[in-house]
Amino acid sequence: MTEGHDPKLSIEEQATLWVLESKDDPAGGAAAMRWCDEAPEHRIAFDEAEAKMIRLDAAGESLRSGEPEVQNSPSRQGLWKLAIAASVIGLLVISVLGFKKEAVQPQGQREVAVGGGRVQDDPLVFSTKRGEVRKVTLADGSVVTLDSDSRLLVWMRSDRRDLELDHGRVHFEVVHDRSRPFTVMADGGSTTALGTVFDVERRAQCKVNIVLFEGKVAVTPPCQPQRVDGPVVKRYLEPGERLRYSPAASQEAPAVPEPAPENEGQWVTGVKSYNDETVGSILAEANLYSQVQLVADTPEIANMRVSADLHIRNPQNVAKHLARSLGLTVEFQGNDKIILKK
Repeated sequence: MTEGHDPKLSIEEQATLWVLESKDDPAGGAAAMRWCDEAPEHRIAFDEAEAKMIRLDAAGESLRSGEPEVQNSPSRQGLWKLAIAASVIGLLVISVLGFKKEAVQPQGQREVAVGGGRVQDDPLVFSTKRGEVRKVTLADGSVVTLDSDSRLLVWMRSDRRDLELDHGRVHFEVVHDRSRPFTVMADGGSTTALGTVFDVERRAQCKVNIVLFEGKVAVTPPCQPQRVDGPVVKRYLEPGERLRYSPAASQEAPAVPEPAPENEGQWVTGVKSYNDETVGSILAEANLYSQVQLVADTPEIANMRVSADLHIRNPQNVAKHLARSLGLTVEFQGNDKIILKK
């Protein structure tokens, strides 16, 4: 068990202290992640406390900016941290008394999340670290699968279901409810569905991909300036289509629907089928799932093409399979790099 705070404290109080200790402290962050890994309820409490901290940050910065010299004092800085901790713990206590707390009900490897129902509630926050894929059933029965290194905020309301993808990629299986639109925001753009299956991916600012597998969605582009001369133009996707937005494209010609590759969505299973794909593209995707990074030794190797079924979450498996298929050798460099060579 992770060495941490007084076990007499509630999980919510411990989570609040872990959030504070992980802020701007890599060692504290690593310890906090170990604590989160001990139990699903630890991660849920940590995510909730972190969401509350985000909302307090703006007010805290404003207060601190009024006393720039005092802010640098170690003793006053400690008092400030304790004050924030007390405030957050107070909010947590109020939230527990005020509405039903999020719960976890295992269904295989799936979590069931409830809560976040009132308009003024903080969002439910779900996140994954590198190499982790997480499946969660929301209060309405919809299922979301978070890819490696992803973060999703969820507000379940009586008249609508609002979500925001901060970063990463999420697979959505949406329960049909015509009276409650299901909308995923990313960089100001939106993808709205009634009952459908689709992916939204955001790996960089204004770089957003949407892929539709079932049903129909309406998409508005990300990173668009506010319009005063009319509504933003929506694009509609049919199953098997995708939209790809990039920072450059957001300022130029609008993105148009295009056929999605057949292997889109296979990341959910961990095994992906590549057909005449470049080694460089395969390595880039596999590198999303591990601290061990795969590297092509030369541009020539990166541009080689291959067809294969690969366990993309296992870098050693990917490297060995590509080496066998293309007549390459594998060199292990330290504990965090695998190089494909001729």
